[in-house]
Amino acid sequence: MRHIFQILPPFLLLLLVAVQKASASSASSSSLAKPFQILAPADARRTSLVVVEEGLRILESLQGPVAVVAVVGPYHSGKSFLLNNLVRSLQARQHPEGNEPAAAVVDDESSIFKTTVGVFEVGQSVDPSTAGVWAYHQLVRLPANSTTGGEGQEINLLLFDTEGFAVANVSETYDAQIFAAATVLSSVLVYNSMHLIDAKELEYLDLLAHNTQLFSLKAATQAHAQTHAAAGAPATATAASPSFGLQDVFQLPPLVWSVQAFTVDLREETCTSWLTRLMRGAVLNSNAAAASSSQRLGIDGLFPSVECQTLFLPATTRPDLHRLASLPPSQLTPDFLADVDSLLARILSSLRPKTHSSHNTSTSTDTPSTTVPPSSLPLSGVGLAALVRLIVDGLSQGQLYDVPTRWSSFASHLRLSSVRAAVVHFESAVHLGYHNCSPPLPAPEMAALVRRVRKEATDLVPRLLVGLEKGSVREAVREVEGRVRELAYKLTRNNEESVREYLRGEREGAVARDAAAVEHYMASALPVTTPALKEWGKEREEGLSAAFQRHLGVYKDEGKYLSEWRELQSQSRAHTDRAREANDAAVSHLLATAETTCLQVYDASLASGLGPDLSPVLPSVLESLHVPALGNATGACMEGGVAGQFVKEGKFKAAVARLARAAFAHYQKVGAENSVRVDGRCGEVRTAVREGVALVLGLNKIKKRGEKEEGRNGTDEAALEEVVMKAEEIQRSFGDMVAPLDSTTECQSHEHRLREEVEGLIEGAREGVATELKTALHVPLQEICKVVVEAKCPKLYSVRGLRSTVQGECGKWVRRHELGAVGATLSQRMVKRVLRQFMEEELGECLAQVMEREVESRKRWIRVGMTVLFVVLGAMMLMVLGAMGKLPPMMMEEEVAGEGQGEGGMDGEGESVGGLSGMLGMGSPAMRRRRRSSLLKILTPYKRN
Repeated sequence: MRHIFQILPPFLLLLLVAVQKASASSASSSSLAKPFQILAPADARRTSLVVVEEGLRILESLQGPVAVVAVVGPYHSGKSFLLNNLVRSLQARQHPEGNEPAAAVVDDESSIFKTTVGVFEVGQSVDPSTAGVWAYHQLVRLPANSTTGGEGQEINLLLFDTEGFAVANVSETYDAQIFAAATVLSSVLVYNSMHLIDAKELEYLDLLAHNTQLFSLKAATQAHAQTHAAAGAPATATAASPSFGLQDVFQLPPLVWSVQAFTVDLREETCTSWLTRLMRGAVLNSNAAAASSSQRLGIDGLFPSVECQTLFLPATTRPDLHRLASLPPSQLTPDFLADVDSLLARILSSLRPKTHSSHNTSTSTDTPSTTVPPSSLPLSGVGLAALVRLIVDGLSQGQLYDVPTRWSSFASHLRLSSVRAAVVHFESAVHLGYHNCSPPLPAPEMAALVRRVRKEATDLVPRLLVGLEKGSVREAVREVEGRVRELAYKLTRNNEESVREYLRGEREGAVARDAAAVEHYMASALPVTTPALKEWGKEREEGLSAAFQRHLGVYKDEGKYLSEWRELQSQSRAHTDRAREANDAAVSHLLATAETTCLQVYDASLASGLGPDLSPVLPSVLESLHVPALGNATGACMEGGVAGQFVKEGKFKAAVARLARAAFAHYQKVGAENSVRVDGRCGEVRTAVREGVALVLGLNKIKKRGEKEEGRNGTDEAALEEVVMKAEEIQRSFGDMVAPLDSTTECQSHEHRLREEVEGLIEGAREGVATELKTALHVPLQEICKVVVEAKCPKLYSVRGLRSTVQGECGKWVRRHELGAVGATLSQRMVKRVLRQFMEEELGECLAQVMEREVESRKRWIRVGMTVLFVVLGAMMLMVLGAMGKLPPMMMEEEVAGEGQGEGGMDGEGESVGGLSGMLGMGSPAMRRRRRSSLLKILTPYKRN
């Protein structure tokens, strides 16, 4: 049993104790009908808060969900009066028929309504009347249109009346404790003020809210650590998992700001939008000019929601205002009552019961703890009382940060202002010291300026903080030194940047002037020789570098000086390179012009050698004109003109080489033109010679179709040969006629073609004589020779045989009749020519039959040869397969049959069948037949149809 109590968390122990006490305090339910105090000041100086046990016992008697509405604000701002009217409006809302009126409790002798119309006491003097935190209980059914998820739920509503802020002789830390306790315990927090919302109230509420948020986090963390420590878990586990059972009850509630006695017209703006605009526009310390976005108020980010409600004057006469506490609701202004109802509606719309997350953790000595996911549970009166004790314990342990007093705030503000003034003095003095200098300060002078102004800034702080503690002054001096150090680095960097910009500007100016000088030089002096250009570039670059060093040598210790000087040299060299490129282009243009001029001189020299008529000449003559003309163009012309000063330049040699190539190309062109002229001359002579040969041979006339073929020589072969000799003589005269061009390739080609043409003409003349002779020998050829040859034609199988038969059979008949028919003996060559014409013209049908039989014979022999070839190849394949032991299946069967026949005969016969003869199919007759049939099947595609 002891072990069980050791592992129970303190919070659960408090709940168990509270439950045990709840049964004993059932008799105190009557105490809920009037306000009761739950927190009170610890002493008269109000340094801290303590728990009122009697009030907590009343809280512990509450059953069911509990919700809290707390009203906080400055003292004598009407908090108690506002709560009384909220109670009245709430009772009127809960009992619309008036069964239990708000004033029914006035007749009770023990009630506080003897002097006040309401439940809370309203002060009648300038001194505060409420001490600590008072509570009043009311059963409330949440409205059906509530957005909190508790539609129609009946809960215990506690209205908290708190002690006011800014009471004389009360520290701000006590006010912060009141605000923290009321805020953490509340389901809805109402901040009450009078007349208007000013910046000081916004700043003070922002300070209290931030302080309360930090307190909530520390208190929740401490409670969680105590719970785990009691259960045996290490306290450091809370850092890894911020989720704990009480984190939701320590969250800040929704905020509703009520402004009483508000008489200003907001026009089209609502109170909530006006408050939102004030929060977003307000700046801490009222220094909007120097504040950043991170210094603005964070009220709207701390509370889940922020709303505002204005309340009109409850009375309009001075006597009524003096006795507001005793005025019944009927004597209050209707506008005020309507505003109270609106405020209550806002509160109820955001109201929800206080809840906490339940973390069920099972622990044992043998198994590690297992955490069950949390579930949200409503907080009862017992839990709320336990929460009050936790809050008071946290406040007593100093978990709430102290709120600074006005003097400490002023001293802190004075120190910050002094530090800021010293820093501003340093920054402005240094900035003026180097910013107005032209040119900018070098690094040593800038360092001296920074040291001097730094001493002035650090000496200024003690004079500004006269009367403050020495420790605070020393801290301010150290802060100034740290910030000045950072500013000095920044301003030094700025000065260095100014020096860089100045050096860059001077370098760019020098580069621009150098570029202008280079442009002028390129426009007026080019082209020049390469040595002259190098000398000019060297002198210019050295002068530019020396001028830069003389003008800016004071900045030689700057890191940018060397880089700018190198950049200047680089760009100066780039300008020199550009001038060099321009000079190369100018020299190239000059040499190109000289090339064109000298090429024209070459053309004129070559044209003068050929003459105006351009008669064809030998290639050797043309070459003898080309060589001196080329020497004159590449020598005297190029070196004697304006290009002569660039003789030692590489471009000059290249120009001479280009000129030589261009002249040679022109020479080749002239040679081609001369070749065309030579070809034309030789062609004309060839045509004339051919016409002369044709005239001699009598073939200068083209015979018409159907005209009888008859030459000037008739059938006289001897006269024909004489004419042929004359034609050959005329042909041989071609060389003399084209001399001295006869050695050229063109003329030799024409002479060869002339020879072929003359041979053709002579052959034509001889064919004409042969035709005449064939006509004269018509009788022996047609009546005898043709009959004989046609009779032998069926037995002839070649054209050669036919030709031999014609020569043999017809030749003898020609010889017998030549003297009688022609009157002269024909030469053997003429006889063959006559018989060839006779065979082609008269024996055409026989010739066609012989040619057809010759073709068929050739085809037959080709098929036989192919068959023999494939038979040999098949036999060789079988031999190879037999040697490898891979014969086809049919051959294997034949071998087996052969072996069977061999077994029935003599041993010697069986042996003779095997071996090479068996492999070749030379065994028994049956085996040979089977092999032959197999081979025929293989060779079937090649069998003759």
